[in-house]
Amino acid sequence: MTIRAGWATVEITPPVGTDMGGYWARPGASVGVHDPLRGSVLLFEADGQRVAVISVDLVGLDAEHADAMRRSIAKEIDTTAASLLLCSTHTHSGPLTLSFRGMGDMPSAYLDSLTPKLIKAARQAALRLEPCQLSTSTAETSLAINRRAKRSGSLRDGRDPATLVPPAAHALDVKTSSGRAVLVHYACHPVVLGGSNQLISAEWPGVAMRHIEASASVDMAMFVNGACGDLNPQWGNADFDTVEKAGVLVGEAVVAKLSSGQPVNGTGLAATYERIDLPLLDPPSSLRTATGASLDALKLAIKKAAFSQDQSLRRVPQARLAWARELLSLADDASKVQPFAVHGIRIGDLRLLGLEGEIFARYQIDLEASQPQVWLCGYTGGCIGYVPTADEYPRGGYEIDDAYKVYPSVLMVAPESEALVVEAMQRALRSLS
Repeated sequence: MTIRAGWATVEITPPVGTDMGGYWARPGASVGVHDPLRGSVLLFEADGQRVAVISVDLVGLDAEHADAMRRSIAKEIDTTAASLLLCSTHTHSGPLTLSFRGMGDMPSAYLDSLTPKLIKAARQAALRLEPCQLSTSTAETSLAINRRAKRSGSLRDGRDPATLVPPAAHALDVKTSSGRAVLVHYACHPVVLGGSNQLISAEWPGVAMRHIEASASVDMAMFVNGACGDLNPQWGNADFDTVEKAGVLVGEAVVAKLSSGQPVNGTGLAATYERIDLPLLDPPSSLRTATGASLDALKLAIKKAAFSQDQSLRRVPQARLAWARELLSLADDASKVQPFAVHGIRIGDLRLLGLEGEIFARYQIDLEASQPQVWLCGYTGGCIGYVPTADEYPRGGYEIDDAYKVYPSVLMVAPESEALVVEAMQRALRSLS
């Protein structure tokens, strides 16, 4: 059984003036484009079955939108939605494609344009299917740091903070008689640029992919992020020169190891998909107090922002107020849970698991220690917000105490979620075997 592969890419850069996603306190909408955004499709076929990895240079997608996109694309290339791994790179310098509170207006026309563009790329990939040679390589690189470990600067569970970072980038090298594509997996937030940036950019992953293409005669390099919920680049609030440095650091590491890649064993393809329910933490004991505090902050912010062009002065308290009001509406709903999807595909003996959230690094570290040839991808399909491991909750911090107020979810997932996610990942791996 021979595996065939085809690929294509399409530009998905939004119009200037589009509100941007990723930072709560950005001063305004985009004012220009530094570098284009891409949507990339890598399609595989064997014995009548097709699976694909689709990467988009976006901060994330709402689950409903992502599911609709997958269904539409799958229909056009004669496969199932479960066979498509749709991954956002999580750039914080792209359009507002996930319904964060307080970041501006969702660009509905732009969102509507994504599906036909990705369908076009998927069709092109299907037309280019050819027998392929597949190999994987691992390249150690030092871009990512554990931002929560850095904040505390202390040992956790007797481990140095440096051990809380997956150390390697992974690459799948795909060669056909017509060309070469490389799929790169690495866990690190694309946040070299801070919230003051108003230029559209694919951030350091875009630089890394362009570097791989230029340095290794690669027709298309595409990126999927890993479990980077608590991982940042070692440089932050920086400029585009630093973005270039960060991207080249990863790109050079990947290129250096491509020639020593190991062949992918096996010839079959498989896919799996499961949606589970995660429990939520109880709401604050005094909802009225939370709402009142947000309302007072909003009134004060409106006074301060009356003569300012800085939209963050209004957006942050407006977002907090919107969250508090939604929280009040849930007060009598004790059964509230958070739906959460676990995606998976297999290409030979390489397995990719996709989770729809900002997954903490410990999930990936533990998985890689126990399972060879498994890549754990975050921001796959939708994005529910941060999914910490249970041991992180007592430490609190932004990811646990505040971020859920920005995301569409109203309450934070509970510590018991870790066991449910791990069990679902193990079921997915068994299904793919």
